[in-house]
Amino acid sequence: MNKPPATGASLLDALQLPLPRLGANQPPTPATTPAWQRQLQAIAEVQLARFPFLIQMRAIWRLLREERPNWAWLLPLLAIVFVRTYRRERERMQLR
Repeated sequence: MNKPPATGASLLDALQLPLPRLGANQPPTPATTPAWQRQLQAIAEVQLARFPFLIQMRAIWRLLREERPNWAWLLPLLAIVFVRTYRRERERMQLR
């Protein structure tokens, strides 16, 4: 289970994006991180913050990957729930 990010942690750390790291086992400190890498992380953070939908989709995808052994019954169930909900909402909109 993922732990919530510590206070002051960046958005990228919370999302666990696979960006290159300098140290093998320890996260780089700002003094050892090259300027280009800090700029890249800042740009990625800003771009992700502009599209919260991407953050939600990444979280959903991560949860689905953890449930891979259950995909045989989980994905059809999700499809059925999606179709039923979609049809009900369409009926509501047509009644207006």
